[in-house]
Amino acid sequence: MTGKLSPAITKLFQTRDELSFGNIRVSLLPVVLVFPLSVIVGNLRFFDHSIALAGFESDIMLFLFLGLGWLILAFTPKGLIFPLFRLSAVVSAVLVICQLFVPWGFAWYVLYMTLKVFNGLIVACAFFLFCFVLNNVERFLGMVLIQLYYSFYYSTWTVFSAVHAAGNVWAEFVLMIVYLVLVFLCRTEQQEIDTGSDGRGSGVPIVICLSVVHYMIMRMINYIEWAENGVSILAFGLGTFVSIGIVIIIQMLKGLNALYIWLLFLVFSLLGLGILLYDTPLTFIFGSLIYGLGDSLGYIIIYYMSAGAIKLSKSLRMYRLYCLVCFVEYFIISGIFSLYFNYFEEGPNKFLAFGIVLALVCLCFLFLPLIQKKLFEADWTDGLRLRDMEEYSESFAQTEKFNVKEHLKLTDREEEIFTLLLRGTAPKEIAYTLKISYDTVRFHQKNLYRKMHIQSRAELFAWYTSISSEKR
Repeated sequence: MTGKLSPAITKLFQTRDELSFGNIRVSLLPVVLVFPLSVIVGNLRFFDHSIALAGFESDIMLFLFLGLGWLILAFTPKGLIFPLFRLSAVVSAVLVICQLFVPWGFAWYVLYMTLKVFNGLIVACAFFLFCFVLNNVERFLGMVLIQLYYSFYYSTWTVFSAVHAAGNVWAEFVLMIVYLVLVFLCRTEQQEIDTGSDGRGSGVPIVICLSVVHYMIMRMINYIEWAENGVSILAFGLGTFVSIGIVIIIQMLKGLNALYIWLLFLVFSLLGLGILLYDTPLTFIFGSLIYGLGDSLGYIIIYYMSAGAIKLSKSLRMYRLYCLVCFVEYFIISGIFSLYFNYFEEGPNKFLAFGIVLALVCLCFLFLPLIQKKLFEADWTDGLRLRDMEEYSESFAQTEKFNVKEHLKLTDREEEIFTLLLRGTAPKEIAYTLKISYDTVRFHQKNLYRKMHIQSRAELFAWYTSISSEKR
């Protein structure tokens, strides 16, 4: 039985995302930075004050208004996204300045909630660019930058009062000005963004389901974190620092696929919460550290996977669906969780939180083969494309026709490997030509042989020659 399960388990992790620093485009750095800064600007001063309105605490109200921004983007025509992006950035900057002169009170909160709507808008607009303009490594870099901010926030900002006080006065204002400049430096032409597909058969619905699971687990973490003495903020922040190193090792150095990070997020989130069930000084510190590790891994990888899947779908419809789901998460799920948690006035019920997270983790593991099939069997690599190389364009075009006629169902990357193998190119040369790794070439070569029911390059030549002779 173990022998049968081993290949199936191994297959879950075969696909690589192929991240390379060489694929970062300097000309697109403003686009790379706008999504991280959108999130950071929207997060500053998030938990400074507390006020109740209609039974909701102010932190929950912020989620509700952020959700409205995503809802607006779900119905915005593609041609208006860039103008709305720039307009929202300008309005947000004006509102931030106005906050400096409005005394704290109800009027200040009305101003702040209005700012949160525009924060939601700029995050959603920036996420459009994050999905359709950037490649894998650029998206990966953006998520690392966001998590570096959170690491600083938890380990320094909230721990040292002097840093916190200075940040409250100037950080949001300064970053908003920098952000405004970056927004107007983004020169990507929206007509060049390919969103013509209907998205059918893509992995976007699966990754959206994972996004909802991630959000619910994060709400459990917030439920514990925001309670007085719920977690050690410093240990939580150190966990986020550690997570960045883990992601870099797994994604950049080892080149393994994003499913590893997702599974680590599930395991560390559950483990951290389980450790926090035991109320001792050691478990308080260690559980907070593991919890911060899981929180950070999940945050990085869910946005990375969501944007990658939407990019592969080439579908504006899928992007809009994602925006609608974000609205549901912020506006509905947050509200339901908040109202339910208000029943526990003495503090967070950690056993309840652990039970919910355990159920969600088990659900993810149950559907792991489906997640792999729908989300990770696609080629996520950022390497060069053979059809764009003039010396190979004719050969590749013939391969495409051959693939259709013989009903081989080869992917684009498998067609490229097929073309180069027939030209006598060695796997290492193929890797160099396409700017992908040797392991990635071998992975697609094995899939190609499997689909053609052959075992070697000699059989490939023989098979192709016999088919070509029959056609003549």
